[in-house]
Amino acid sequence: MSADTTLDAVRKLRDSGRLAEDWPELARLLATADPALTARAGALLTGVDHAEAHRAHPGLPLLDVALTGSGTVSPLVTRLTGELARQQIIGRVTAGDPGGYALALAEPATADVTLCVLDASAVFDRVPHPVWTADDVAAACDGLLAQLDAAARSYTAGGGALVLTTAPLWPLWTDQILDLRERARLGAVWHRFTAGLLELGTGAVEGLYVIDLDPVAAATGPARDPRLEIYAHIAYSDALLDALARRFAHLVRALHGRPRKSLVLDLDGTLWGGTLAESGGSGLDMAEGFRGESHRRFQRVAAQLGSQGVLLAVCSKNDPAEVDEVLRDHPDLLVRRDDFVTVVADWAPKVDTVGQVAERIGIGTDSLVFVDDSATETGLVRLKRPEIAVIDVDAREPATHADRLLAEGWFDSAAITDEDRARAGRYRTEGRRAEFRAGFSSLTDYLKELDTTLTLFAPGPGDVHRLAQLTQRTNQFNLTTVRMDEAAVRAALADPAVLVSPVRVADRFGEHGVIGTAFLRRTGNRVEIDNLVMSCRVLGRGIESAWLRELLRWAAAHGATEVTADYRPTPRNGRVAALYADHGFTELPDRGEGFHRYRHDLTTLPPAVEHLTVVSELPAPGPVPPTAATAPTEETR
Repeated sequence: MSADTTLDAVRKLRDSGRLAEDWPELARLLATADPALTARAGALLTGVDHAEAHRAHPGLPLLDVALTGSGTVSPLVTRLTGELARQQIIGRVTAGDPGGYALALAEPATADVTLCVLDASAVFDRVPHPVWTADDVAAACDGLLAQLDAAARSYTAGGGALVLTTAPLWPLWTDQILDLRERARLGAVWHRFTAGLLELGTGAVEGLYVIDLDPVAAATGPARDPRLEIYAHIAYSDALLDALARRFAHLVRALHGRPRKSLVLDLDGTLWGGTLAESGGSGLDMAEGFRGESHRRFQRVAAQLGSQGVLLAVCSKNDPAEVDEVLRDHPDLLVRRDDFVTVVADWAPKVDTVGQVAERIGIGTDSLVFVDDSATETGLVRLKRPEIAVIDVDAREPATHADRLLAEGWFDSAAITDEDRARAGRYRTEGRRAEFRAGFSSLTDYLKELDTTLTLFAPGPGDVHRLAQLTQRTNQFNLTTVRMDEAAVRAALADPAVLVSPVRVADRFGEHGVIGTAFLRRTGNRVEIDNLVMSCRVLGRGIESAWLRELLRWAAAHGATEVTADYRPTPRNGRVAALYADHGFTELPDRGEGFHRYRHDLTTLPPAVEHLTVVSELPAPGPVPPTAATAPTEETR
């Protein structure tokens, strides 16, 4: 789609008054747009009713985004508006006063996410004028770093996330030092300052993240325009602001969206050079020569992603036996058959077979990232399966494959847990379960011999990220689709009226890990289930029934006379529409906003699930609140 066609389509949505109703369409229209085009589209989105868009699409995050910095940040407003829409995020973006970052960070956050764009002036405004030394810069760096550390700690205490940028040091500053050794010392001072900022973003300050602008600037060409810098106090060029907006949107998606789970790779021209059906395994390029080295780099990057929990899969037009032989035995291949959770190889169009990857793994197709060198295949997938993220690579230029794979940050996450790293192994183990299942004529006998144990446990600080991740990534078994960040999970854990009940599952083949969590709130004699989420990979075993029964049993044992719960239908969670009704709940009048209300009187609990062993480590509840507490809103839960 050309730039003009894209802008015309966005303009038509705006002029028809359907922007709010058709907000997800923006992601499709902007899927292949470069940052400059996305910024132009963002300018057309000003004036949209964000609350209306959220009412039309309650499953999409609605976020207030604040901009501040050491210079003028208003040029980022339209850029971020477009980039967030491209990520299916409804963002209300506002810019603070030029250079007003110190005042803006002086009070706890009121926005969901704040971006503070720093540049070198934040340091050099602190040095003596007009003459300064490297020692003066070192003192200014130390002072600013201490100020930002303290400000970030108080600012994020309000629950919002703060994103700082580093500040590249331009030749304008270094070249003012004529002593070459002193110039090198100035560089060392600045690198220590940059390292200090980045250290703050490694978890030293909860809720603080740091974007390193040095690699961004290196990849964008001219990063500074001295005229903009002097005349408008805009520290960075349009190209760098475009790239920063995209990188920030990726970060926000990682915090509040749903990172993709599976990387689906084409083989010929993508994972390796050449065509298997024509040259055979011995004629493929994946080791020597510029093509071989390029594909080898791509394989290395894929392996690195896989080591952090990304599920690697293959979707190829090839003979399956030949593919299997190369994946298992080729001496130069860096990612082997056992590194892939599934391999789909046949001669059907990819648009028809890529969905099989999701089916075999047991995830939604909106968790897939599909990489292929055929514009025909990628074009059809974009057209007919728009929920799948698509990356085009060029078989004629394999040196660009790795950069294109990483450019959109589809798998970025706020943190990678041990659960994530073990994910691929669990999915491979699922294949062993399937083979075991084939030996039984009865599902009941299979489930009994599977020897499954369900453990309800009290979570600790180390579980916070996984619990937030479950609420953000789970779509099909998510009763209310309320998304929670880590701050919201910590607040729930600290609330004596709230029970957070994660569950882990194990069977004869090993651990599934933490596969779900429930959030319950006690008010007088009533227990409210705020939300219930569970990974779909363990559906069909009765786990949800045993879990819900144990939660009801816990409520009754601790003095509750009723349990209430909500279900909000979405296009993805229809499979749990009858969950509460099937377990003895009675439907009540809706409470509005699309929620269906249910009540259980606790007189008769659902029957036990005989083939499961249930272990409950739930704590006794805290003091019962004397009056009805306000249920958490969508923004605070």
